[in-house]
Amino acid sequence: MSGRVLGLDVGDRRIGIAVSDEGRLIATPHSVYTRVGYSPDVKHVLRLCDDLQAGLVVCGLPRNMDGSIGFQAEKVQAFAEKLREAGLDVRFQDERLSTVSAHQALIAGGVRRDDRKGMVDKVAAAVILQQYLDSRQRAPEPIKYRRRNKAMTDDIKNNIPEEEDLPEGIIELTDEDGVTTQFEYLTTIEYQDALYVVLMVLEDEETDDDEGEVLILKIEKDEETGEDIYVSVDDEDVSQAVFDQFMQMMDEEDEE
Repeated sequence: MSGRVLGLDVGDRRIGIAVSDEGRLIATPHSVYTRVGYSPDVKHVLRLCDDLQAGLVVCGLPRNMDGSIGFQAEKVQAFAEKLREAGLDVRFQDERLSTVSAHQALIAGGVRRDDRKGMVDKVAAAVILQQYLDSRQRAPEPIKYRRRNKAMTDDIKNNIPEEEDLPEGIIELTDEDGVTTQFEYLTTIEYQDALYVVLMVLEDEETDDDEGEVLILKIEKDEETGEDIYVSVDDEDVSQAVFDQFMQMMDEEDEE
């Protein structure tokens, strides 16, 4: 994947726009676009990608504070789908509190109140894009997890056996450092002839970590023991594809 990255803060009336440098390290506010309708809005983004030589678009996804997807986020997803239909590669970045951060940055920079209104959308887009860029700079070794007690059953697509002494739907995985973490099991998804489990990280009272983060792990076999192990996914394209499939599954369940 090459080229700059375009960051979008998609609102009902305006779209804040930011762009990265060619090295994909720094996000810079670019402009604010006043929305007209799906077709002209998509054409404007296409022109920007062409003019700026951007090979990727990142849309801020306004999740609720508990991590769930609300009506506003669904509208952003719908717009992102139009961009994808137009041939663009689109990713999402959690944008909770990005507007607050943008206001704080403008205030710290001494921007007058009257001027902040016209700048906050593109600064928010830069905040969203910078968060995405920063997250991609971290390239840790894949983390391998093992079930605390039991291996997955053969019927993994439909059933996850419960751990002893744990609430229904909760499993425990232990990493290579011996740290055990509890997760809520959401589903298992097949993608490109491989299986992935979708888990939700439970709140850690000691570290005060936020509940609601979704974790996607690939199911592999330990070469020595033959047992199932669960490996973190470093390929962002695969991770995004599995997540999109999961979100589609959730949407279909909501419609039923």
